[in-house]
Amino acid sequence: MLKELEEMSIGQKLYDYECNSCGFKKGVPEFLIEEFRQDLIFGFEAVASLEYEPMPELICPNCGSKFEYKKTDNR
Repeated sequence: MLKELEEMSIGQKLYDYECNSCGFKKGVPEFLIEEFRQDLIFGFEAVASLEYEPMPELICPNCGSKFEYKKTDNR
């Protein structure tokens, strides 16, 4: 799955995410962040509330722990 994500991410702005448990780091493409935000707008609540968190909290694909945004870009 990560290979397909890499291919779909070509040309996309990436947001750095990191797992505090296992240390896995990955750039999450902008189109995925926008999809999670749309889920929130339409009430699916797939991620933490953007009202309190500026970026969605995801699940680490490596270990299943929190996969959190690490501000390292100019967003």
